[in-house]
Amino acid sequence: MPEARVGIAEALLRLRNYDGGFAGLAGESDPYYSFFTWLGLRALGADYERSGLVRYMAAHIKRGKTVDAVCARVLMRVEAPRPLSIVERWDCVRRFLGSDVYGALLSLFCAGVVSPRTARMIWWAQKMMLRSGGYERWPTPRLAAAALLAWLAGEQCGAVIAVLQARRCAGGGYASAACARPDLLGTAVARLALLLCARVDEAGMPSAAEDLAFCEACWMDDCLFGATPDAARGDAEHTFYGLLTLGTCRDPRWDMGRCAQARLP
Repeated sequence: MPEARVGIAEALLRLRNYDGGFAGLAGESDPYYSFFTWLGLRALGADYERSGLVRYMAAHIKRGKTVDAVCARVLMRVEAPRPLSIVERWDCVRRFLGSDVYGALLSLFCAGVVSPRTARMIWWAQKMMLRSGGYERWPTPRLAAAALLAWLAGEQCGAVIAVLQARRCAGGGYASAACARPDLLGTAVARLALLLCARVDEAGMPSAAEDLAFCEACWMDDCLFGATPDAARGDAEHTFYGLLTLGTCRDPRWDMGRCAQARLP
């Protein structure tokens, strides 16, 4: 509903601080939560003050925690794009090659080289990890990232899809780990990966109704989404996961058509 969109956008905008960043859980500006606030505002089509946010995030590209730097690079690729040298592009890919599948996926966007050729190179390294076993214990975001890499590379990953489907919880939602309760992160990334990588009429793809109900239960009184229905409050990160889940709960055939058009040649 339009009123809900406005309420969520206003709640996200209230997180903005004087330095251009957006508040994390502690109330101070945080590049990680600024990144998710930015994603949420863009998903809602809401206006936000770009120049201050760019200045704040630019300061975290070469310093701070790796995850903060990755978030800053992805945001800057959109808000302040510039041509990258071959060395810079390769460094983004090399940073995660053969190690962290989630980082490998993000590195493609950091480098601005989301192409089947590059995805196939990254996927080749990830297949070596899959063959070594143990992926059944991977967290759901890592499994979803592996599935999305395979999709970008035009490859099949049936074993990963099977594990993702097994993370489905009775009553709706997906768990971020094996034998855990459902949460909004697991639900968002699992549904996205399954919609992209599996046939929408496949027996293993459940109805969206239960997942939609779970997502709505995670919508808190502060107009933000929390990790689970019993969360004390919402935050910017899980608000984006809530919006992503809502997006995947639309008519799946419409979504698959959009996804097919978005795939790069």
